[in-house]
Amino acid sequence: MYIIRSLYLLWLIPRSWLDAVLVRNKPFNERYAHMQKWSKKLLRHFHVTLDVAQAEQQPKDRPILFVCNHQSEFDMLLQMAVIDLPFTFISKKENEKVPYVAAWSKTLEVILFDREDRGSAIHMLREAARRLKGKENLLIFPEGTRSKGGVMHPMQAGSFQPAFMAKACIVPIVLKNSYDYMNVMKHKGSFHIHILKPLYFEEYKPLKAEGVSTLLQERMQCVLDEQS
Repeated sequence: MYIIRSLYLLWLIPRSWLDAVLVRNKPFNERYAHMQKWSKKLLRHFHVTLDVAQAEQQPKDRPILFVCNHQSEFDMLLQMAVIDLPFTFISKKENEKVPYVAAWSKTLEVILFDREDRGSAIHMLREAARRLKGKENLLIFPEGTRSKGGVMHPMQAGSFQPAFMAKACIVPIVLKNSYDYMNVMKHKGSFHIHILKPLYFEEYKPLKAEGVSTLLQERMQCVLDEQS
């Protein structure tokens, strides 16, 4: 049965690519809703469930920078399935090489940057701040690379500069087991996701970027340790 589902997935992915192209001229909210449906459809295809714990509702009166630990290439799909507020990602430029990811990225106006190019990174931070100031929501993986298992890599403090510049709300999200996504899908298991309490600009303003990085690292790692 798992093999049959995998073969069917080979048909679903190109279909999602085509749909991403077809809705590209629609308003962003409609594009996001459409791609969110695809995220949920792909997850249902493998009969997996999402075990989501949310501390409180996200604010709708200010832009949000979602901050998430990064465990696998599956993370973006999970985030879109659980976050109803339209948002887009900040992602590495290499993802453009994956056809269906490239199509989704263009449709969702993902901010892509070259991690090896300082100029590209600076442009990314400025563009992220501009988007947040325009009341758009963004999601970033501040570790900069994937962490396998329950121990996060150190967060990059510069990732939080756009939030300061736009006075955005920061919402931390913790993924527990997406690094093991193949096993979860094979056995129709659950992905565990914790959406933590929002951190407002008035709270983090005195901390500076380094302080925010340290605070969120501790909070998110604490959740991972409790779940392990």
